Amino acid sequence: MHSEYTTSLTLVDACHTIGLESQEVFEIIEYGIITPDGESPDDWRFDVRMISTAKRALRLQRDLHLEWSAVALVIELLDEREQLRAENAMLSRRLERFLHGN
Repeated sequence: MHSEYTTSLTLVDACHTIGLESQEVFEIIEYGIITPDGESPDDWRFDVRMISTAKRALRLQRDLHLEWSAVALVIELLDEREQLRAENAMLSRRLERFLHGN
């Protein structure tokens, strides 16, 4: 039997895990880099994907000395590039099957 297990963190735990102060987490939320579940900071929950995205954002911000608004744009463009690559790979496979009749 397969059961799905999802971990979520509170704001305090997320800050510790990401390596940011709460004010910085508020900023990355404000710029739409991550969107926690919950209505208020006391209720917010951060899943593994959000933590990963926040860590990625932090690396970009520190390594490239970017403002959070620029980080949000860079992440959006990188995600779009990955989506386009996946779509291109799928279309290439379909074209290959079409051309070779498989």
